[in-house]
Amino acid sequence: MFEQLQQTFSKIDQDVVLNAWERCNKNVEETKALLIWITENTTNLQQQHHLMIFFQEFGNKLKKTTILQTWKNCNTIFVDTHEKLKEICATSNLNELNVNKIYNKLNKYNIIYDRLKEENELKIYREICLHILWNILKYPKHIKYRQINKQALYNYLFQKCHTLGTDCERVFIGMEGELQHIGFKKGYDDNWYYQYDHIQLLHLWNCYQSVITLQTMYLMCVLINQMV
Repeated sequence: MFEQLQQTFSKIDQDVVLNAWERCNKNVEETKALLIWITENTTNLQQQHHLMIFFQEFGNKLKKTTILQTWKNCNTIFVDTHEKLKEICATSNLNELNVNKIYNKLNKYNIIYDRLKEENELKIYREICLHILWNILKYPKHIKYRQINKQALYNYLFQKCHTLGTDCERVFIGMEGELQHIGFKKGYDDNWYYQYDHIQLLHLWNCYQSVITLQTMYLMCVLINQMV
């Protein structure tokens, strides 16, 4: 196959053909494309070698059109072209580095934003759960604290989520799970009712303590983050 390439591109120096063959990992089509590019843009053996050298050194970093245009802009002078291509590569690497830095910063900001949303969601859960649990524990005989209107709950969550920038629908679904854990059950009217005739004081107290503990851990994490 290499011999066929030599015959097809007989006007190109054999060393250039061999370098192209090896540079393209002995891929026939890629080698042909490279040799055609050299043939169409050179007029003598020296230019063939120069263009091949540029491609070998900068082909992985720059497009052939960029290499060729830079070579022409430098009046096909080897040293000037080589220095200019090095400068272009350095600038390209710097731009790529800056893009990566910007991407990493954006990624970090997205992580922080997502974390803040999660913390805000937990904040809403804690606030509502503490309110519900405290009212039942403090006023165990008051029926009104064992009933939660779905629409009123949703309206309150919507306002809180809008203020804190969280997903209201997701928080609402999560809040329903919290209500079930506390001991509430959804009625036929979609409102929530405490399902036990006798208050489960121990369970409610444990739930309350868990929320308090979670809140304390959250405040400690906030303080630690501020100190770091």
